[in-house]
Amino acid sequence: MKALILASGEGKRLRPLTYNIPKPLLKILGDKTILDYQMENLIGCGITDIIITTGPFEDKIKAYLEKNFSAINVSFVYNPKYETTNYIYSMWLTKKNIDDDIILLHGDLLFEKKLLERLIAEIGNRVLVNKKIGVPEKDFKAVVENSRVVKIGVEFSGENAFACLPLYKISKADFVFWINECEEYIAKGDVNIYAEKVFNEISDELLLFPLYFDDELCMEIDTEEELELARKLIE
Repeated sequence: MKALILASGEGKRLRPLTYNIPKPLLKILGDKTILDYQMENLIGCGITDIIITTGPFEDKIKAYLEKNFSAINVSFVYNPKYETTNYIYSMWLTKKNIDDDIILLHGDLLFEKKLLERLIAEIGNRVLVNKKIGVPEKDFKAVVENSRVVKIGVEFSGENAFACLPLYKISKADFVFWINECEEYIAKGDVNIYAEKVFNEISDELLLFPLYFDDELCMEIDTEEELELARKLIE
C-alpha cells in the first residue's frame, strides 16, 4: 500500500503564514508540523512508500523530508500548472506512480493515527465520514445512500449529507479508473474542479463506503482560526 499526499497548492487562505512555506510545514506543537504528524502516522501504520504532489514549495518540502525522513521512500510529482489548476490535475499527474492500493489524503489534514489504522483494516474502498459534527458550507459533504458514498462535494445538503474528511483508502484498480476518468475532464480543459466531481459521475462503478468516526481528531487546516484550534486540540 502507498500513500498519496496532495500538497501542490499555494495555501492562499492562510496567508501571510504561507507566503514562504507550504501548509504542510506549518507548525502545530513546538517544531512539529502537519507533515510530521502525517508521516509519523503513515510510518506507524507500516506505509513507507509515499507520493507527494508539489507546487510552488517543492524544494522546501523535499528539503524537509530529506532532513527528517530520509529513510522513507518518497516520490515527488511536481505540478507545473499549480497556479491555474485544482488538485484534479495534480492527482492525474501521479498516474504512472500508482502500482499499489492507495491511501489518499490532503496535505493540510491533521488526524489521529487510530483513524488510519481503522481505515486500513476495513474491507473495500473507504472515506472518513462524521455524522455528528456540524458541516461548514465550504467543506466537503458525503451523500450516503444504501450504505454507500454516492456523492462528495461542498454543495450538498440534506438528511443524507454528512461531514466528509479527505482521507481515503482506494484499491489500485479503482484509483487508476478514477484517474483515467479525470483525464477525460483534463483533456477538455476542465482542470479547476475537485477530483470528487469526477467521482460523483462514476460512483455506481467505483464503490466507496463510509468509515464513520465520532470524537477522534480529524480536520483540515485552511484558515488561521482552524490552525489555532488544531494547536489547542493537540495540546
